[in-house]
Amino acid sequence: MSKRSFALGAGLALLAAACAANPTATSIDFGSGVRFLPVVADSLDNVGLGSAVALDASGLPYVTYLGFPAVVKQGEIPVPRPVGSPFLPGVLLSSVDANGVWTHGAIEQSKPKAGLPTGITIPFGPVTTDNLQLTADDSNGTAVAVGSDGTVHAAWTMRDGVYYGTTKAGGTSTVEQVFNYGTALSLAGPISAPGIALDADGNPWVAFSVLGSKGLEVHAATLNGSKWTDQVVATAGSCNGCAQPGPTGIAILGGNPVVVFGDAAKDAVETATMHWSKWVVNVAQTHAQGLGLSVSTTGTTAYASYYTGHGTVDVSLMNDHAPTTKEVAKAPNPSPSKTGNSASRTAVAATKDGTIYVAWDDQTKGLQFASGTDTFTPIDVGPSTTGDMHPALAASDTGVVLSWYDSVNQNLMVGIQGDVQNILVANPPPSIVPSFGASSSASCGQDKKILLDISATGTSFDTTCLVSPASKGFTISFDNKATGIQHNIDVFDKKGGTSLASTQVATGPAQESLPVKPLGAGTYYFQCDVHPTLMFGTLAVVKGAS
Repeated sequence: MSKRSFALGAGLALLAAACAANPTATSIDFGSGVRFLPVVADSLDNVGLGSAVALDASGLPYVTYLGFPAVVKQGEIPVPRPVGSPFLPGVLLSSVDANGVWTHGAIEQSKPKAGLPTGITIPFGPVTTDNLQLTADDSNGTAVAVGSDGTVHAAWTMRDGVYYGTTKAGGTSTVEQVFNYGTALSLAGPISAPGIALDADGNPWVAFSVLGSKGLEVHAATLNGSKWTDQVVATAGSCNGCAQPGPTGIAILGGNPVVVFGDAAKDAVETATMHWSKWVVNVAQTHAQGLGLSVSTTGTTAYASYYTGHGTVDVSLMNDHAPTTKEVAKAPNPSPSKTGNSASRTAVAATKDGTIYVAWDDQTKGLQFASGTDTFTPIDVGPSTTGDMHPALAASDTGVVLSWYDSVNQNLMVGIQGDVQNILVANPPPSIVPSFGASSSASCGQDKKILLDISATGTSFDTTCLVSPASKGFTISFDNKATGIQHNIDVFDKKGGTSLASTQVATGPAQESLPVKPLGAGTYYFQCDVHPTLMFGTLAVVKGAS
């Protein structure tokens, strides 16, 4: 493994330690030798669904995935999001540099109710959308490719069509719709997860399938200049009782786009290849439904992995010869009732020496990973559960990177397969401490003692309870002790209600006084507008407080 790959492995190991629960050793030794090293790459809220991974020219990974507010049990409190984290829901993008340092950002994010904080830069300059209509049910995976100039090209399906976004490290994102379904879906499935590839000129091609009343339409859309051209490259008949269309893949072979898709009506995996201006459809494998399909390209060969629907996971090799197919492993057939992000997926990548890597989620065994050429040998990914799903793979001469979604813990997972040499990492840094304002509202102000001094350290208030007298004006003293971090304090009539008084957002250290007009006895709400999900509390206006 190259020095650059070692740095990536070390960064992954460091992240693993940072996410470990209460480590007691002064360091963690991951040993040496060829092995698979899995880590939690992102654990804030519910993140990692529909992941895709691509490597840049240096072999460093970029991972796209969907993020949603955490689903927590009654009485649990979500982990707070650090300053500079993207707002959810969103189409997220994470990368790691040659020193093993991760950057978590987004391509598109939802605008928070309190508005965007000033002075805070979110990596990759995401597009911010009012009331972004994105949920786990109405979306359907992501796809990503990285250009030779470092530009990240991503595609995803959500709600009413297929979208495309682009950005780069230190840049600003753009987002546009590639295909409009014509109506909003509450449950994904009729529009497949997309595939993406870049042609020799760096132009993106996005492939996807749409299921309508007349059967399946397979699309390929490309961007030339500022205009998208969408073509129907193949059609298929209806299939009663078949699963909704699986992911649609695309590769560039011999300078021509090749779209790979499953045709459930024919029980076949097919390709649509552009010859001059005409699309020609051929069969890649019969007796195979092509569920959970994934496509990647190495050199002059494209690889497609999929569930056959007949008890196996197969991989097809496509180049200038007739396609060849290999059985990777026995696997349960995916449930036809699971659609969109709930459906099982496979992943495939190959290295220059011809070694093929395939991953899939087994409904009975959890995440499975194997490599080989003609026959395949399992790779141990550690303890896995049936909650591990949506694998994605990318490979280069610096290593093989696997991403997936841990649905039990709602985390994005990333692992590297390679020669991990004597990696030692330190104990994790202290965790961020959230403000638990809502839980203190019942007791706040019961002793009728005036409390109007509040300070901020890090991304927390030192108190979540302020107390003032009723029917009298008062002044809140706010001390921002957080050097280099912007904070303010804003008083509302209720959570999500009308602002009654607020200080200006200021970078710490800074001290401010907030005069507030007389208020009637009752319970009010306050927050920091820069960090409304981390810093909030109760203002009790109490008759007779002194």
